[in-house]
Amino acid sequence: MSLYVKFIWFTFATMLISSTIAFFGMNTYYHSQLKGENNDKNMTIAMSFADFLDELPADQTRDALVTLGDAGYQLYVTDGATVERYGGDYRDETISPSEVQQVLDGTEFNGIRDFPKETFVTGFFANELKNTVGVPVELDGKPHAFFMRPNIGLLFQELHLLFGGLAVAIILLSFVGMLVVARLLIQPITKLTEATEKMGTETFDVPLAIHRKDEIGRLADQFSTMRSRIEQSTLKRKEFVHNVSHDIQSPLHTIQSYLALLEKDGIAKEEKEQYTAVIQDETTRLSLLTKQLLTLASFDAEAAELVETVSVDQQLQQTLSHLRFAFEEKELGISAQLAEGQVKGNGVLLQTVWENLLTNAIKYSEPGSLIDVRLRSTAEHVILDLQDEGIGMSPTEVEHAFDRFYRADHARTRSTKGAGLGLAIVKEIVELHGGTVEISSTFGKGSTVHVQLPRV
Repeated sequence: MSLYVKFIWFTFATMLISSTIAFFGMNTYYHSQLKGENNDKNMTIAMSFADFLDELPADQTRDALVTLGDAGYQLYVTDGATVERYGGDYRDETISPSEVQQVLDGTEFNGIRDFPKETFVTGFFANELKNTVGVPVELDGKPHAFFMRPNIGLLFQELHLLFGGLAVAIILLSFVGMLVVARLLIQPITKLTEATEKMGTETFDVPLAIHRKDEIGRLADQFSTMRSRIEQSTLKRKEFVHNVSHDIQSPLHTIQSYLALLEKDGIAKEEKEQYTAVIQDETTRLSLLTKQLLTLASFDAEAAELVETVSVDQQLQQTLSHLRFAFEEKELGISAQLAEGQVKGNGVLLQTVWENLLTNAIKYSEPGSLIDVRLRSTAEHVILDLQDEGIGMSPTEVEHAFDRFYRADHARTRSTKGAGLGLAIVKEIVELHGGTVEISSTFGKGSTVHVQLPRV
């Protein structure tokens, strides 16, 4: 069952239940509050009629009774043996002789007040002789019982039609209005549902023209924002998978090719060593790529564990010590000015930042050049500036330096090997710790990496 149909049934059931509760409530209110007042009011009128009839000459009483009946009152007059009716008959004239005799003896009859409580009859509309008031009156020199109640059918005949038509009109208009409102409420939800279903097939161009300022409008705005983010995430995921596949397939293809060459007969020892070295390099490249991918995948899991107090200066000293042979191999100079600085975070991830930055600096530095490492602290931040004298980058390369799998111009970096993930990992780890990382570079003159982290 659709939400639209459910809404209609729910509204209809609500109207029915509320009407039933209102009916029973009004019925209870009539019996507990209004019935006694109605009885007393009619008793006062009946007593005034009786006094009026007692003062009339005998030959005028019947005309007066006819006039009272025509005025909208149902009259039942009896001396115990005969009955006279004016203003219309009662639907049910059942009444005990003792109650008639009670009035003949001079006692008032409060039938409206004492009328039995019934669930579906309020008493006000019950056209029964028991639902009257009775007073004694003398006609033709004999005592009579005078029973009276307003002729509801006569007095309210036009009102019955008016209120009946009004009730039907209200119900019909309410039902039509409910259908329109339900359609207006459900239509945007239907559009959101269709757009959500399309998102399951990675279709993000379904139009969503919902311009409202209520909760549904805010939901539509949030949905549009979410859809845009999912679309971007999906595109990045596809690009990521494509790049990973390419970067894995390339070394695998190289390894397969050189393994095939090694299987050939008559290959010289020097050639075998050369092929083996190539295979070793490509294997190392695959290992590095796998390690970096695992690092990227671990960010969400590590995000909740940024609770260590990490000494950045000590980590940098350890990293420089580990990379000593890489500096010596390329005959690079190192200048390190490391002030004490502590941050709160994950030590393993931060260690990855320093290793990636220094490894990059070594990789793209010219032999015999200098790498300068400076760590300083302010009242709120720990700041690292790492400067090399390497090949540098163009403005376009600086703009995309932190993109995953982005590498500088292959013509200039053909001698370096990497997956293009190092700086992307650096950026994500630094931002994970609430910091920022920037690169400034001049083509052919080197680059400077500026890292800023919140201080403990």
